[in-house]
Amino acid sequence: MAWLVVLDPIDGLAPKTDTSLALINEARKQGIDVDTATIGDLFFEDHAAVLATDNTNSKKEKRLGDYKLILMRKEPPYDLAFHYATHLLSLSGTLVANSATSLRNFNEKLIALPFKKYMPPTLVSSSAEIIKDFITRHGLCVIKSLDSFQGKSVEKIEENDTDTINAFTGNESTPAMVQQFQDRVYEGDKRVLMLGDTFIGAAMRKPKSGYHANFASSQALATTLTAKEQAAVDEIGPWMLEQGIHFSGLDFIAEQLTEINITCPTGIIQIGELDGRDLAKEIVHYFSQISQ
Repeated sequence: MAWLVVLDPIDGLAPKTDTSLALINEARKQGIDVDTATIGDLFFEDHAAVLATDNTNSKKEKRLGDYKLILMRKEPPYDLAFHYATHLLSLSGTLVANSATSLRNFNEKLIALPFKKYMPPTLVSSSAEIIKDFITRHGLCVIKSLDSFQGKSVEKIEENDTDTINAFTGNESTPAMVQQFQDRVYEGDKRVLMLGDTFIGAAMRKPKSGYHANFASSQALATTLTAKEQAAVDEIGPWMLEQGIHFSGLDFIAEQLTEINITCPTGIIQIGELDGRDLAKEIVHYFSQISQ
């Protein structure tokens, strides 16, 4: 059995906390041949192929279809290079997780909108007039770029903040997401990991300062799901599995869903340590079973 992991350059990843490295190391420990590549190593000539790097750091051209599983673990932002890579992965003829089609179809902010009943008041618009009206009705808000990640490009915004609205919408040319600000973000942003349609663990990311929460700048605290969060997970999980989304991270603030991470969800090291579990082993076992 051979797997390919498509990711950012390995020398730029944090060995002790990176989810992709943990999965690669565990898979190799279990006897799986794991090659790695960046999106720049993908190409097509007669067939979809890759210039793959093996565990001895040797590079060799291989067919994408020769792999049992391709894990797409390139970190955001989702840009045109990422987009074109998903097209090449779609030609592989093998299982890609998460599905290349879903990575193209679903933005990590917009993917949550069908489940708006679990979300805080939310608006997506490029219109300054519409955004200002939303803020008038809902009070202090945050505005987010649709391609932001790890809490980047997220700012508090009030009704009269025309400059920030123009900055985030490119002078009303590009939509942004606006959500009612949740004061409980200072208590933490809850990352909920899903494997297939099943909840496998969570951590409360309490910002060390300010209101931007991610594993890099926050304290990871043990937590569980509330009844409201469990209801969201029970509904969203099966839907995501239907889309070929096998590994994802749902984010909740004050029990309200804010976004769904599908490109490169992280946190298995931190959550595993809090819960006393080897999540890498559980995830590798899952992917071994579904890629038989």
